Amino acid sequence: MTVITTLLTVKRDLEASTFQHRPAYRYIRASDHVPTENGTIAIIKLFNPTGVGTWYIAEYDPITRTAFGLAHIQEAELGYFSMKELVDYRGRFGLPIERDLGWKPRPLTEITP
Repeated sequence: MTVITTLLTVKRDLEASTFQHRPAYRYIRASDHVPTENGTIAIIKLFNPTGVGTWYIAEYDPITRTAFGLAHIQEAELGYFSMKELVDYRGRFGLPIERDLGWKPRPLTEITP
C-alpha cells in the first residue's frame, strides 16, 4: 500500500472547512478519487459565495495539499493552487469557500467561466 493510498483510506475528507460540518464545506473527499497526476477532468468545483473566485480541481496531492486545475479570479488560469489557503480563507461575513454540490465533472477544455 502506498503512502497516498494509506492517507486516502484513513481520512474521509481530505480537505474540509471547520466552518460547519455540511456537504458544501467538504471540499475534497476520498470518495472523489481525484488523481494525483495527469488530471484533465475537472472533478470538483469550488467557489467564493461572497465575491470573485472559482476553482475547478483536476488533480490533488494530499501530501503537499496542492491542487491542479483552472482558477478563475480575475482571469482564467491553469495551474497549481494551495488547498490550505482555500480552506483557511474567510470572505465577507466570515464565510468560507464552498463546494458546488451540483457540479458534474467535465474536461478542463470545456469550462468557460
